[in-house]
Amino acid sequence: MDITRDSVKAFSELSDETWGQFVDINNRVQSHEGSWGKTQGGETDENGVIQMPYWVSDPLISQFVAFFYGNELIVNFKWSEWDEGRDWYKNSDESKYDALDVPTTLKLLTAVIRNDRFSDGALVGAFESGDFPKIINKLVELRGK
Repeated sequence: MDITRDSVKAFSELSDETWGQFVDINNRVQSHEGSWGKTQGGETDENGVIQMPYWVSDPLISQFVAFFYGNELIVNFKWSEWDEGRDWYKNSDESKYDALDVPTTLKLLTAVIRNDRFSDGALVGAFESGDFPKIINKLVELRGK
């Protein structure tokens, strides 16, 4: 089931105050310097047991995700089967951002947010690659359209 319209409606109905919070998050994302996360763990204890490595993301990533969930912007769709999104992320042409609309943008963000639950570090990777900051910025641009 793809109920993208519900998330698009929630996005279009964000109050001015809530929208201001999102713009603030975007401004901090765009001006962020340095790494978006790091791996921890992987050490061997005195019994020879290796702790599984895991990602610790920058707190701004957590704020962004909390905003998305808290404002019902996560799109309920079969993101793991969405080949269009996978192809979009693989495309290295910078003009791909120009063609984005609100539904596609929300789905691209949702797909990685949801994937991070199953593939630890996916979100950090999306921020590090530059894709997520550009998509978030595009969502801010689209608000006026």
